[in-house]
Amino acid sequence: MDANNTPNGVFINGKAQIIEMLQIMPEEEKATLFRNIQKRNPQLAAELLEKSISFNDIYKLNEFDLKTLCRNVHSGVFGVAIKACSIEFQKKALSSLPREYAEKAYHAMKARLNNENDSISKAREKIVQTIATLNRRQQIKLN
Repeated sequence: MDANNTPNGVFINGKAQIIEMLQIMPEEEKATLFRNIQKRNPQLAAELLEKSISFNDIYKLNEFDLKTLCRNVHSGVFGVAIKACSIEFQKKALSSLPREYAEKAYHAMKARLNNENDSISKAREKIVQTIATLNRRQQIKLN
């Protein structure tokens, strides 16, 4: 028998694998799983939710939460982070933000960058950290 298999199914070796699974899990299944974990272990549910946040969660934010996020992220960082997003999302996000912030973010989004992929990754990581912090403080709502 394989070391990762148990008689009852597949053995999940730690939180890292669970977090990885949560990041790709469909939203309905993820919400059901979090509700079930929340009933048994609220602290674990909160920790898993925070660690499973990815940049793609930005697409789920409503207009109010997107504005809250942007009040906590520099416009240049936001612009670089959405640089590789779909044009539809870029338009939706920028049109819902205060004009001055949106213009600065747009200029950052259109700027040529030396290490573009690295810059986008760093900006997105900052967005993820900010979403996690705001979610923990209950200033924005995920799920």
